[in-house]
Amino acid sequence: MTDMDMTGIGADDRVLSENTVPPSSATHAMPEVQVVTEEDMELEGDFDDVYCDWCDGNGTSGSDSENDDDLTSLSDNIANWAVSFGISIVALTALLSILHATHPDLPKDGRTLLKTKTHYAIQEKAGGNYHHFGILSSLKTTISKYAKTLAEGMTLGLQINIDGLPLFKSSTVQLWPILGLLVTVPMKEPVVIGAYCGPKKPSSATEFLSDFVNELQELEAGFCFGDKNLKIELHTVVCDAPARAFVKKTKAHNAYHGCDKCLHPGQYQNRRMTFPGPEHPQRTDISFNLMVDELHHHEGPHPFKNVKVGMISQFPLDYMHQVCLGVVRKLLLTWLRGPLTVRLPALIVDRMSGKLQAMRPYVPIEFARRPRSLRELDRWKATEFRQFLLYTGPVMLAGFLDRNMYYNFMLLSTAISMLVSPEHLNLADYAGQMLKSFVNHFGELYGTDQIVYNVHCLVHLADEVKRHGCLDSFSAFPYENHLGKIKKLIRKPEFPLAQLIRRLSEVTATKLVDDADITLKREHFVGPIVVGMGVNAQYGEMRCERWTVKLTTGDNMFLVGDKVSALRQKCVALPYRDGFVAIPLLH
Repeated sequence: MTDMDMTGIGADDRVLSENTVPPSSATHAMPEVQVVTEEDMELEGDFDDVYCDWCDGNGTSGSDSENDDDLTSLSDNIANWAVSFGISIVALTALLSILHATHPDLPKDGRTLLKTKTHYAIQEKAGGNYHHFGILSSLKTTISKYAKTLAEGMTLGLQINIDGLPLFKSSTVQLWPILGLLVTVPMKEPVVIGAYCGPKKPSSATEFLSDFVNELQELEAGFCFGDKNLKIELHTVVCDAPARAFVKKTKAHNAYHGCDKCLHPGQYQNRRMTFPGPEHPQRTDISFNLMVDELHHHEGPHPFKNVKVGMISQFPLDYMHQVCLGVVRKLLLTWLRGPLTVRLPALIVDRMSGKLQAMRPYVPIEFARRPRSLRELDRWKATEFRQFLLYTGPVMLAGFLDRNMYYNFMLLSTAISMLVSPEHLNLADYAGQMLKSFVNHFGELYGTDQIVYNVHCLVHLADEVKRHGCLDSFSAFPYENHLGKIKKLIRKPEFPLAQLIRRLSEVTATKLVDDADITLKREHFVGPIVVGMGVNAQYGEMRCERWTVKLTTGDNMFLVGDKVSALRQKCVALPYRDGFVAIPLLH
């Protein structure tokens, strides 16, 4: 396998990247390096006249079509259609060449229409390739949106997620993006701050995170944004257990001294590392920095040594991986395939699956997925395990499980229900006691050799909630959802990192900005309509920055002219463009 096959970048590009000094300041511009990919060569081979008279030297349109409203609308619609449906540049350029006969002012090249970024810096580091998008650059749009509401000298909290995902089934190539969210202001989706791509995970966490840490240091000291001085500090680092151990340079979760919240040494039982027994002293930020438990650390300083971050307090446990994909999945697998003393008969499993599937018509559309058979357990997603734990499981299991096993499950379900709700944070201590009872009872039912890392860490979950808020405020759900979208941007195995940079630049360039925070979708004309209300349009879905309302058949959403008429009809009126949206409370 050649160097180009392994890294996704040619030898000439590698020389350019090595001569490029990574930016250490948010105020310094990144040196631009043009990387010629197979996408460029394919387009240049198929279309001789790529830029023609419509492009200037920078690859942007040079026509006066900006004054033509119809053409602007057509260009924007085509661009957003191409980005939304993942249309390749070759296919888009072919479409533009057809439309050019009737719309001569349209560009001929898809890259011109999508404003594809063609100059960027790719560095060789940590055994692969890395591109730093930048913290401030990635968050600029969000900060601009709320700039008027931010106070002078305000500190913005940044939550990041670091995780790896395989790109292809037939290759070992992995992508390790650094995703970020501001917790101080509402953000609907994470942004990509940096991305590493290589044949395996980064060889050095310190080298991998060096650009991020250097920029974060400068943002902690303060920066000027418009007419205000602001700061950005690291709020939390959300990772699964393997990634958390990697970036902290500590022992893995399946090793002795692997618990990153307490000093439990661990016991090796039945070919697995377990953490049974009484409580042990808690780790603290100070004890971590002093390396009091030397057996917990690997050699060398951790990557975050020079920034303000608590290596224990600001690295919370993620309940998506620990509880949903960890404990709940383990319970279900134990009931289906565990020891004969706790395994359920096949007939009972089929009846349980039937009851789950019978719930499908009654599950609201707010849930990401509808219940599936237990026979498809290996294909369940994290949202399905969460739904089973909090909603369908307590109802379905009551008639099938042994009483002690059911009560044990309900301890977990009730405690997590409390911790996941922002309104029940005052019950965090009570939920913590329930989780400790669950772990002890779990060991009695299924054996102490089943108290593995995920089960043991339940006793620390309530402390995380008291420190950072409800479980959803530091879960990996939004990041995992975004990772799926990122993976779809990479269409072929050649130059995956270059593809990601270009596709993200297209998404940013073509993203529509609404006049209001509320967006209406699914327009229809079937009612029902409140009598006496001047309705301009009807919709079935409303989205804003932090939530989405979806209405089923028989419900409706109205666009009305003024707030008074909406309130008289017992509706909730929300501002939208020049009027208001009325959501009827009574039908």
